[in-house]
Amino acid sequence: MTLLSINVAIFLFMLVLNLSRPGMDNLIIFYGGISRRNLSNGLIYTVLSALFLHGNLWHILFNMFALYHIGRIVEAIYGSNRFLLFYLLTGVAGNLAAVAFAPSYITITIGSSSAIFGLVGMLFTIGFRKDTPMMLRGVTGASLLPIILLNLFLGFTIPNISNSAHIGGLLAGAAIGWFAKPRYSQRPRRSVPRRVKQKTPEEVGQEVLLKYVPMLNALKEKGTQDTIDERTILIARLRSELSELKDTELASKILWRVFEKDLISSEEFERLRKFI
Repeated sequence: MTLLSINVAIFLFMLVLNLSRPGMDNLIIFYGGISRRNLSNGLIYTVLSALFLHGNLWHILFNMFALYHIGRIVEAIYGSNRFLLFYLLTGVAGNLAAVAFAPSYITITIGSSSAIFGLVGMLFTIGFRKDTPMMLRGVTGASLLPIILLNLFLGFTIPNISNSAHIGGLLAGAAIGWFAKPRYSQRPRRSVPRRVKQKTPEEVGQEVLLKYVPMLNALKEKGTQDTIDERTILIARLRSELSELKDTELASKILWRVFEKDLISSEEFERLRKFI
């Protein structure tokens, strides 16, 4: 994931820089973190730069762990471009909320947690949309409420955590999740045979990918017995749609894409390939 790599690279750069020039990391945080003082002095870029700065190892480890697990689901649902856009938008919203409710003029806020809370907010409201597949219900909607409440509670009880940034990002993400259409909803409501008649095989193949990748990714995260049953049905449906493409080469390419994303095993890949 590109965002994860950027965050880690910046943290390592600051670490190395501080070894050669002690105190430089604090200087970067001072001019890169967001605060009312920095915004008043014209450092508008800090609404974004603050998202990529972390104060210590535990700070970045916790945030990157959450970004990896939550980000993969959101990216699969919305696609890489919109995922990046929504990440930045919710992060900016959280940072502005942090500034608005900061205890003092000079309080500096850094970290990607405002954007991560934005991703959680998106998944939360996605679960209440009518077009959300059943396969995503376990990682969206009310199932996330305990995680949200626990993290907000920790934000109020542990010092030096900007809960206003978390809440700002969460609310912005919730709004985006409600109004922004997921990729699997951006297709005509037609049967597969009719779509084949009106679209090229390549277009139909892309629709198949957009429909099944988020669902398989979500089921991979759950890993329960019910999930295994749902996954078996989903793979059977995938096999049926690939067969209906009437294009063995294209169907094999789609199947390989799913396999590359580690959503099916090598045995499943070989078994499905025999049917297309």
